Amino acid sequence: MSQYTERSSESWFSRLGGAITGVFIGLIIFAIGFPILWFNEGRAVKRARALKEGQGATISIQADQVLPENEDKLVHLTGKAETEDTLRDPKFGISEVAIRLSRTGEIYQWTEQSQTEEVKKLGGGVDRITTYSYSKKWVSEAVDSNEFKDPAARESRRNSGTVLADTVEQAENVKLGAFTLTTEIINKIGSEKTYKFPEDCKLPEQLGPTARIDGDYVIITPAPAAPPTEAEQTAVAATAPAEVIGATRYKFSIVTPHDISLIAVQKGDKFAAYIASNGNKILELRDGIHTADAMFAAAQASNRTLTWILRLVGFVCMYIGLSMVFRPLSVLGDVVPFIGNVIGMGTGILAFLLATPCTLVTIALAWIIYRPLLGILLLAVAAGAIYMIIKKKKELTAAKASAA
Repeated sequence: MSQYTERSSESWFSRLGGAITGVFIGLIIFAIGFPILWFNEGRAVKRARALKEGQGATISIQADQVLPENEDKLVHLTGKAETEDTLRDPKFGISEVAIRLSRTGEIYQWTEQSQTEEVKKLGGGVDRITTYSYSKKWVSEAVDSNEFKDPAARESRRNSGTVLADTVEQAENVKLGAFTLTTEIINKIGSEKTYKFPEDCKLPEQLGPTARIDGDYVIITPAPAAPPTEAEQTAVAATAPAEVIGATRYKFSIVTPHDISLIAVQKGDKFAAYIASNGNKILELRDGIHTADAMFAAAQASNRTLTWILRLVGFVCMYIGLSMVFRPLSVLGDVVPFIGNVIGMGTGILAFLLATPCTLVTIALAWIIYRPLLGILLLAVAAGAIYMIIKKKKELTAAKASAA
């Protein structure tokens, strides 16, 4: 793995100017955290209530017949999702009766990676040392080697070749017993498996003489521009396809007919989403056979997971925003690097201590609207955190006064 190094420097005044500009960006990022947290709590409560409402309204039916008395009702049914549609990938000679057939391609290329080390100098400036390294990898898109930082690498590690675009073919006609599934529902069907080529499979000649099946992949190595010499033939024979720049490989995935479980509103011989009283939509599909209760429990669990993810996103926005607001303080201290590092640690802790109660207070205020009892309890916790911060600050001030 070869390496190429670039060195750059930035003055203290330039860094300070950048940090001051970052204050305004930080304030925006900090402010974004509030609506994320607020609307997330409303979304979570609405979704949970809609699922609870839907669970109480759901009836289980059989998939083998369409009963008029179930019209416009929220129903749960299980059965085999079946289709007679034949999906094809003509470039590779694949033709299968399936719900979905997809192809992903990769190309073997030289790639560039970079790593930057920053060294602070006395006076507040910094030296940056960026090291670029080059290695061969399978990637989803061709890499333009003319963009490499190392001028020598642009020649010695020149890339070539193109890769076919990824494709997805999906059946238009899928049945669940006596019912016909809409595109929206078909899109939700999963249980994707790797497509296995038949043992006697022959690839189309249009792929070229170098195309071959290797396990789950079709690998195509670039054909030589001119007949190879005897020495080149020996070298190529000793080189695996994965080591040839410009080689491509393709993998295929297939969704075949299988059992599914569905919760939706019956509309004739089709289905539509259920609209809860709060406007939330319910259209649940899971691969395999599952009871209605199990499906609603899984939906509630997914809702809780998403709620915590968005809470974390809101907190991180606040923390990053405050860190950027306090950044000029550490840059000012970087006139003496050690002092700047200490200030940086302190402002990081301060940003965390401020972001935490801001997050809790925002969630608590939202809960007062959506979950009053829990909101009041959370406000009490946030108030306690703020009190501890103020108390700690007073203790530090008193300690400094005593030391003086």
